Amino acid sequence: MGVRFIRKARVKDGKRDEALAFAADITAHWHETYGNEVTWGFELGGDQGTMYWMSDHDSLASFEAEMMASMDNAETGKIMSEAVGLFGPTQDKIVYTMG
Repeated sequence: MGVRFIRKARVKDGKRDEALAFAADITAHWHETYGNEVTWGFELGGDQGTMYWMSDHDSLASFEAEMMASMDNAETGKIMSEAVGLFGPTQDKIVYTMG
């Protein structure tokens, strides 16, 4: 059991290629820096301009610790700033996983 973090964001018109590059950069950085695998992809059969990021964590406390560490990391902040203007509103969910 643990928690899954899911972020959903709509890619702005004309920003697809930049959004793809950002997704690849941030997920690689996250794995290298925090040791956690983040997967990403696009919605199928619905709003095809919607991108998702997902990561699994042992507990809510471990998720919180990872997020707090990311706020203090200058390189993470630099990469995250590259997303400005690429996406519309985001929606985050934390799901308690059962098995």
